[in-house]
Amino acid sequence: MKFLQVMRDEGKYLLSGRVPLLLIIFFLPLFFTVLFGVIYQQNVVKHIPTIIYDQDQSSLSRTLVQMYADSERYDIQGYVDTQEEMEQAIADSRAMAAVAIPRDFSKRVKTGAGAEVGLIVNSTNNMFGNAALSSAQEIQRSFSVAVAQKQMEGLGKLPKDAMNMAYPVHLGVRILNNPATGYAPFMLAGLMLNGFQIGLMLAAAPVLVTECLRRRYGKEYPSWLILLAKFVPYWLAAVAAYFLSLLAVVYGFQVPMRGSWLDALVLGGCFAFFVLGVMQIFSACSPGRVMSLQAPMVYIMPGLLYSGLSWPAFDMNELAGDLSLILPISYAGDNLRDILLAGYAPALWHDCGRMLLGGCIGILIGLAVFSLRRHGQKKGDDMHEHPADPAA
Repeated sequence: MKFLQVMRDEGKYLLSGRVPLLLIIFFLPLFFTVLFGVIYQQNVVKHIPTIIYDQDQSSLSRTLVQMYADSERYDIQGYVDTQEEMEQAIADSRAMAAVAIPRDFSKRVKTGAGAEVGLIVNSTNNMFGNAALSSAQEIQRSFSVAVAQKQMEGLGKLPKDAMNMAYPVHLGVRILNNPATGYAPFMLAGLMLNGFQIGLMLAAAPVLVTECLRRRYGKEYPSWLILLAKFVPYWLAAVAAYFLSLLAVVYGFQVPMRGSWLDALVLGGCFAFFVLGVMQIFSACSPGRVMSLQAPMVYIMPGLLYSGLSWPAFDMNELAGDLSLILPISYAGDNLRDILLAGYAPALWHDCGRMLLGGCIGILIGLAVFSLRRHGQKKGDDMHEHPADPAA
């Protein structure tokens, strides 16, 4: 059969060359997974370089400083004696945070006048800034409650009553799905998908334009047959590569798989179908192989930004939300994270349907352009074979 012949030819092409395309499809998502997994393996920001400016030098201020030293979020780099030294340490990046305790700290706390502890954070790196701020708030709250409780006990209150008076409203926190609020469970699946779609782009984008240039198959091979027969090997390889990368995410970096592996595989198959469908458009419309690789970069590279992985989709402005609708990763990223962390993805089947529709539209547009190019080539061949009679 012609269909199987073209499939076999494309399968051999995937395995040929010094760097086989099949290796690219498998290697890139694994590379992204390992590269970013190593970075995010720590899960939360720790050991923030911190300077202490303690003007009070009292037992109470030293207790507060010790609480910062005991926290794994902070790494005390040293102590300074002046405001200028503290600010210079931040400016020179010797510290990302500084804690400033005022001169009358102990006196104001003991008399109930209240004291303000300063926290200076270099938030050029937002991860450091947010981590330092949230941890400092926890430390200050714990310190304040402990001091108030001790004062209440000094007035004759029982420890339990003193605690309730010092801290009358308790916040019961229950963090679902990602209790450690780690970066690896949050980001790694999306980064793997991004590497996955880049690998597919590099392998599949030149397929149709290469056929237009080399013209390996004659007019007895319909355009639809060539496109689909070439499409299938890439899709099968993509699903296998996706599964291998997902195994690396789950077992290599301990991201939990709380949902169904079947749901995750269906999602990956639909995602690969959408990406490959869009690549047919770029491949059919490109004048050459180089352009077929360059043009999709403009389409693929912003995908992670508009996917809802780095910024929540519900909070995007209208333009960003509209752009995200044409990007495959927008439908796959949140769903895969939900399957991994929550155990279910409410929008899975709806978004899989959209990805299948997007892939079909891409295939149809690519097929239309590919057919027109082949028809134009055949017409040009006929004119060369049967030139018009000059005397006519």
